[in-house]
Amino acid sequence: MMSTGATIVSSSCRRRCFSSPNGVLPSFILSRQEQQQSDKVIPSVKAVTATYSSSSPKYFSSLKTSSSSSNNSNSNIVVFPPNLKIDPRSKSSPFYGLERIQKEESDDVKKDEPLDAQHVEADEADEEPNDADADTDNDNEEEEEAAAAAEDLLYDLSKQQEAYHAIPLPQRLHNIPIHHLQSSTTSGTINLHPSIFAMDPIRIDILCRVVNYQRNKKRGKRNAAAITKTISQVRGSGRKVRQQKGSGMARAGHSRPAHWRGGAKAHGPKGKVQDYTTKLTKKVRKLGLKHVLSQKLKEGNFFLVNDWNVESYKTKALGHLLYQNFAVGGRGGATAFLIDAPPSSHPHQLEEDEGTDMYVGGVNVNLKVASGNLTKVKVCNQLGCNVYDVLKHEKLIMSLEALKALEARLLA
Repeated sequence: MMSTGATIVSSSCRRRCFSSPNGVLPSFILSRQEQQQSDKVIPSVKAVTATYSSSSPKYFSSLKTSSSSSNNSNSNIVVFPPNLKIDPRSKSSPFYGLERIQKEESDDVKKDEPLDAQHVEADEADEEPNDADADTDNDNEEEEEAAAAAEDLLYDLSKQQEAYHAIPLPQRLHNIPIHHLQSSTTSGTINLHPSIFAMDPIRIDILCRVVNYQRNKKRGKRNAAAITKTISQVRGSGRKVRQQKGSGMARAGHSRPAHWRGGAKAHGPKGKVQDYTTKLTKKVRKLGLKHVLSQKLKEGNFFLVNDWNVESYKTKALGHLLYQNFAVGGRGGATAFLIDAPPSSHPHQLEEDEGTDMYVGGVNVNLKVASGNLTKVKVCNQLGCNVYDVLKHEKLIMSLEALKALEARLLA
């Protein structure tokens, strides 16, 4: 008995568990003899290999080549493995964002590299005519085309994009820029409260509980007066309507089924019995809001503006300001959740006073009207700031008055 718990897997089992379109298996699955055979099939795949260094923060920061050449230009080229079943355009792929190189460019870099004798013999053997059937020849041609297509997938690492790294705490809370919406400049900086924006780690379980609570509350409960009758409550007897056979019509039992006129209602409302609301304490709801605000700050999607005093109620003007300052809206822009609050000197202002802006429902009236036709923007007062809408939208933008009122409410 093996004490280490290791398992022995045969070569046939390895072939069944791992398959690839061109018949090439990963090197960690093949035996030494099988690796030599696979190198003869696709010799160029072995020319460049990637090794990952766990000490580096980037995926391919320590890529190296297995050849003896020490050219700097060649060290930045990596081959997309033909047996790797992942789309390089996917954001989860380690090849995402890398520049693709054509085969002719890579041949100019590698033309000085000597080929092994085994590789030359394998290429000459492939050129010899084959006496198999026509179907076998077609299959071999398809496999060769697939292998050639896989060999053409070369990527350049010299122009790799830098990965985003969150600013560590407590530096993340300091010197948050305050944007001036009209002039597209920053009017100053501010420090955020650590009890609200410094929650670490982010509790996903609390966010899930709050989101479920909000959605169940929105679904709510039925009106107590909205009740329909079931089969057992509809007026009528259980006598068989007609004989089972011989009438030429469909068989029927009683006269109260849901698809008959005057029958029961299928899946109708049941009044106050249907209550989908769930309970969640205020403490957990406040904690969920703190965690989601900390998450937006950690992502770099939290922005502050001095105020939402938009000069015009036109949608085009607001859309231009949001796209110019925060890349929100438009065809390729992000979604945003805008939060506003009236000045502290006029917390319940509903009418326009001389020298002040008008607020309706705690939101600037021009902002409220102009954002009505912006599908990627939602505007709300700071009292309506909730976990579900913050998570649903990519960016969170609030005014200084909204931040002041929100901090006072969460710290109370």
